[in-house]
Amino acid sequence: MAQEKMEEQVRQFCDAWQDLNMIYEDYARSINVPYTSLYILSLITRTENCTQKTICEKTFLPRQTVNTIITGFYKKRWVTLEEMPEDRRSKVIHLTKAGKEFADQVIPQIWKAELQAMEKLTPEQRKALLEGIRIYRKAFQSAMLPNGKE
Repeated sequence: MAQEKMEEQVRQFCDAWQDLNMIYEDYARSINVPYTSLYILSLITRTENCTQKTICEKTFLPRQTVNTIITGFYKKRWVTLEEMPEDRRSKVIHLTKAGKEFADQVIPQIWKAELQAMEKLTPEQRKALLEGIRIYRKAFQSAMLPNGKE
């Protein structure tokens, strides 16, 4: 019985997580931008000296996917790429004026909604949510990696 309850709670958590992702997907669709592109654009706006490598590391997206999206941004003139002096193969991604204007139109809506949602929780609920997610993530990562390594 306890195992069945735990399995149901895992299903509920996964369903809730999927529902949250669908909200982001729906928003991206409403502004006519693929979700992955919106996610990367948001990451660029909040990451200093952002490179494609940084994006891959933070998103776990394949290099080819990230490169395709950044190339698309470059063709739209939303970004410029600046070689890093210490590693000329790496390029820092900078938003252009047009890229910043677009990001300023669409990204704050996400941040505002996230903030409004978090404000619906009490300070104790926020703390419990964040602590629970942190513990769950760490335990899940440990269980998924070979030999339980982190």
